[in-house]
Parts: sequence; C-alpha cells; structure tokens
Amino acid sequence: MPRTPKNVVLHESIEKLTRLQTSSILLVRKAPQGISQNRGRLGIFPASFNPPTRAHLALIRKARRLCHLDEVLVLLDAQAMDKKIIGTDLEDRVIMLKRLFQKDPKVSIGISNRGLFVEKMVPLRKVYPSPISFTFIVGFDTILRVLDRRYYKNLKKSLDKLFKESHFLVGNRDERDQETYESFFQHSDNEKYKKGISFLVLPKEFSSISSSLVRDRLREGKPVRKLVPFPVLRFIEETGLYTGRYQRGEI
Repeated sequence: MPRTPKNVVLHESIEKLTRLQTSSILLVRKAPQGISQNRGRLGIFPASFNPPTRAHLALIRKARRLCHLDEVLVLLDAQAMDKKIIGTDLEDRVIMLKRLFQKDPKVSIGISNRGLFVEKMVPLRKVYPSPISFTFIVGFDTILRVLDRRYYKNLKKSLDKLFKESHFLVGNRDERDQETYESFFQHSDNEKYKKGISFLVLPKEFSSISSSLVRDRLREGKPVRKLVPFPVLRFIEETGLYTGRYQRGEI
C-alpha cells in the first residue's frame, strides 16, 4: 500500500536528518501556545516512544506540575545511545505522537539525530535560546546512561557543560529506584551532579509500564488498553502495529 504524500515528506526529512554529520533537531510540531518570547521553562522529554505509553504521559503531566513548565518538547531519538531502531519506524512514532498531543497547545514534537544529551544542547539552543531554562524529563535507566563514562571522551567536560545549562527530572521505573538513586550519588564522581537532578515518583500503575511490555503483549495477542493512551491504541488497532498483520498504508 502506498504512503500518503505527507508521509513521503516526513520520511525524506527523517532520512536527511539521520545522514547529517552535525547534531540537529527536526521540529515536526511547534506548540501553538508554547514559549514565544524567548523566556520561560522548557521541559524536554527524549525517548524512543516505541510506542508512547501511559507512563510517558503520566511523566509529562507530573513534570509540568512540579516544574511549572511553559512548554514540553517531546523529542524522538532517531539514534538512542545504545538502542537500535526496532518495532516500527520513526514515521509511525511521529504519527502516534501527533495524534496523542494534537489537542495539547503546549506540547511540541521533534526528532533528534544524536543520542548524547550534551550533543542535543547546540541544536536545542538554536530553537530555544537562552535564557529559556531546560529541564530534561527522563527515566531512571536514562540518567544512569547520562552519567556513564563509556559514552564520553571527556566525562567531566561534557557533564559540566550539560549540567550548567540544564536540570534533570528523573521518573522511577521500579519501587527500589529511589533507594538505588540515593546510593548511586554517594559515589564521589556523581555527587557533584546530584544538585542538578530531582527524583519524581510515579504511581505503581504507571511506573511498571514500558514500551517493550506493550510490544511483547501485542506480539502475544494480549490486550494493551490499560497500557497506552486511547489515540495510540486506535492507531495500533488500525494498522496492526507490532503484530504480524502490520502493513503501512494511507493513515
């Protein structure tokens, strides 16, 4: 089944983005009532959204309340730090995100071609210049990767730059995450960055949800109604996404 013209444009834009040698961000939706005067609080939520889940939505909503965010940029990672593109392609994920946030006037949607957070900073500042403040919204496993020296040529230089311009809000994925979080920052190499990181506790009904759980249940023919927001569920049902009957069509 053929792509729609709109999807062809999106596909070509993503292909061009992933081929760029420099860190770049493609903005596919600008919040109609987001930050407009180059002043305010921006929440940045980078993830694979494969698919978007109720946990993603709960994390955004709670981050907004806690940090009084003026806008949230949902940032789809075209190249995550240690994950390959599986499940479905980036165009489908953009469509799901657009459907999910189409009525939210304070959510923007973008695609980043770099996984490292410090590499995202330059293109982010082109779209959201200083003094707009940055709060990265992440899961617990993500903040562990952010502080992992394996990903950097110069750990101190990179993290000093990153934490100078941004704050991290970390959502739990497990009941023991907060305890692990506290012990992790007792290590001398990590302690200096603790003041730039806040911990957010999600209710268990959300913290136990993951995109991989949704994909597994769909492959097994099990229901996911309680795991994904309705617009995402409807798209999955329309397309057969993550199941053997999936075909790209005019959607």
